[in-house]
Amino acid sequence: MKKGMYRLSLCLTLGVFIFLLMKGIGFIFWINGGLLDKWIAIIGLVTALYLFLNPKKGTLKIVQKLMIGSILFHAVWLWWSVEYQQYEYAYAGKNQMLSTPYVIHQATNWGFSLESRDITNTYILYKSVTPFLFMRVSIKASEPRLVNRINLSNWKGTKIDDYELKRLLDK
Repeated sequence: MKKGMYRLSLCLTLGVFIFLLMKGIGFIFWINGGLLDKWIAIIGLVTALYLFLNPKKGTLKIVQKLMIGSILFHAVWLWWSVEYQQYEYAYAGKNQMLSTPYVIHQATNWGFSLESRDITNTYILYKSVTPFLFMRVSIKASEPRLVNRINLSNWKGTKIDDYELKRLLDK
């Protein structure tokens, strides 16, 4: 039983690394209204804790230090994905203006001052490959608060201003 749990932990850890590699290449998984990040972070944290608390005989000190780093990485990743993710991502579904669904990630650039005229937003657009897998297609700078407006319209069940979204996609 213990050998099976150890192998399962190694396989889950390999799955987490493959997920991180795909995310680094530019793919994200969008399932049930949110990114899959928090679930992968939980799996990574649990498996890293298990592998750290149940080491094999003759485990090197460097491996133990790597496991501590992995635990810290997954804990920070989990905190970020639960705390900030809902405010930085929006789902724009397929409609007459958009031929395919998009996920939009908003990153705020403050520049050197905190004045409102210096604030610009960078939007990373992910286009749907499958219903769950989205591929990064472009990075654009545009007006602030587009993601907030999309999320608000999704929560209220109202239609968003397609012109703003189409203008962002066409730039």
